[in-house]
Amino acid sequence: MKEKNAEMEYILLRTVADAGIPVGAGYLADTLQSTGKSTLSEATIGRYLRQFEQRGYLKSEKYDGRSRGRAMSEAGLAYLRELEVSRQQAQMVQTTLELFNNSFGVQLKNVLAARQIIEPETAALAAANATSEDIARLRQIVDETAQLKSHGKSMAAKDAIFHIEVARATGNPVLEAVMRMIRADRDYSPELERMINASSVNNPSDHLNIFLAIEERKPDKARRIMKQHIHKLIVKVEGYEKKGKVEKP
Repeated sequence: MKEKNAEMEYILLRTVADAGIPVGAGYLADTLQSTGKSTLSEATIGRYLRQFEQRGYLKSEKYDGRSRGRAMSEAGLAYLRELEVSRQQAQMVQTTLELFNNSFGVQLKNVLAARQIIEPETAALAAANATSEDIARLRQIVDETAQLKSHGKSMAAKDAIFHIEVARATGNPVLEAVMRMIRADRDYSPELERMINASSVNNPSDHLNIFLAIEERKPDKARRIMKQHIHKLIVKVEGYEKKGKVEKP
């Protein structure tokens, strides 16, 4: 709902800005309907315009005491730029997720190849920068993962959280955002899900050893273990792909 409202705000403010002259709800309703961008009524658009003016994004232009319409204010132009940046970021994420969903086996290998470049350095940076709170969170995740393994339950969700928390421990919000985006698409086939879980079962010490290297403040060790960890996943995926088992459901 929030995303839809932001999109409508963008469409309305973009149309006002493009008009270059003060406009009213009637003009906007006709323009949006003729371009197929919206079917909002004139009354609804009028409510949006009043809210924009109250927030300082639009200013009312008058002539001989009568309203000629509303035009963009400096604050409105700044807010419009923020909306444009948010839309671009959302489109980038969507494009990335669409890549994940096409040629699933090939794209999964591409994702893992990217992770092999990013995550070893992320682990090294985490070893250098992690706070005591970061260490405590990672320890909790490692312990919870061990509990899941002992009960024969899926560890896939904890696997994603662990890698995101390692990125968070770097203190670099960009690295954390990149990792969250990479791990956003969990649309694995049952066979692939079992494969990833099997990788964790067969190598139960991987996350623990990465954690210990971070806790011990040993960047080189953390980098090496993370690189080996991701490489194992790549080898596992390639093996399944050769068997024709890496398929999108």
